[in-house]
Amino acid sequence: MDRYLLISADCHAGPLPDVARSYVDSKFVDRFDAWIADVDAKNARRADHTGEAIYGDEAMGDFDVESAVAGGGMDGAWDSKRRLEEMKGDGVVAEVIFPGGSMQTVGPFGAGLMTYQYEQDAALWLEGCRAYNRWLADFCAEAKGQRGGVGLITVDDIDVTVAEVKWLREHDVSGGIILPGDTNGQPFYNHPRYEPLWAVCEDLAMPIHTHSGWTPNYGNFDGSLGIFLYEIGWFAHRPFHFLAWSGAFERHPKLRFVMTEQGATWIPDALEQLDRTYEMPMFRHLRRKLPLKPSEYFRRNGFIGAAFMGDDATVARHEIGVDKLMWGSDYPHMEGTWPHTAEKLNDAFKNVPRNEVEKIVGGTAASVYGFDLDKLLPLAAEFGPERSSLGID
Repeated sequence: MDRYLLISADCHAGPLPDVARSYVDSKFVDRFDAWIADVDAKNARRADHTGEAIYGDEAMGDFDVESAVAGGGMDGAWDSKRRLEEMKGDGVVAEVIFPGGSMQTVGPFGAGLMTYQYEQDAALWLEGCRAYNRWLADFCAEAKGQRGGVGLITVDDIDVTVAEVKWLREHDVSGGIILPGDTNGQPFYNHPRYEPLWAVCEDLAMPIHTHSGWTPNYGNFDGSLGIFLYEIGWFAHRPFHFLAWSGAFERHPKLRFVMTEQGATWIPDALEQLDRTYEMPMFRHLRRKLPLKPSEYFRRNGFIGAAFMGDDATVARHEIGVDKLMWGSDYPHMEGTWPHTAEKLNDAFKNVPRNEVEKIVGGTAASVYGFDLDKLLPLAAEFGPERSSLGID
């Protein structure tokens, strides 16, 4: 084929408030109305964690002048038809969808990626996740085969969590699940209570994701935003340490663990440090239940959703693993590659062999998420990036 199969492993979407309300169970609607009306409280919770807005006025101004945005492109965060137009214009034939579409969209009761979803009644958090998942199932069905939705879960009751994973698979939300960054007072992820969750995700081929968004509460103080931005990636890939050391990957060799929008170049040093601990003679008892090094579990079970991937990651691609990297546009977020994906891809992959480009920009994602190539390849042949425009022979 003369064009690349371009699959974004990191995009975002969400419902507008009125639409979100229609997916909330009737017994929670009054609580939703009170929650959505309390804008001041939501803004205060955000300030409590980062001290100030994540994006400054200058950055917002830069993004607002983009012609694609001025033409209504951000509507693609919730508008299915507009989204397909933007995807086609960017050369993207399929996408993996995480929550958090835009400033206009909502996760019911705050359900999503950010810290403050946990600071409420656990029943509301659970309903928020379920309402979002119901909306996501319908949104993915509007472009069947081109959208791999990633569902939301809570971990207060693992039987309930397992049932939600099964519901997601039954309703073709097959992109997997997001593992919460905070366990809401429950033990962390090396605890055996999570074994049924790992088992059902392996059995149903549902990838487990971590995505940047959660950190501890740093307070409304000077410097909180900088601390948040520096540490947000570390907290996102921290669960990998727990699953590796606890033997979850040993017990579940087919489990797929994807770390998305948290950079990629940290991987080689992190794996080297983990392996160094594993191999130290004084800690050799660690090996009694773990026959593989942490890096070997990553090579078998782990993947990186490399949103807005730059040439720093392509330079380190062999250390990270060419077949571990999955490019993402981060559509429709302002820090992503849209609406300049062609230009950004050219910058990132200009010195990369085309067979490696093929894996990173779509081939690996197609395998990890089970996209139907019979459906996607004709689309790629129609509007995917030309092979001559990216990489080298």
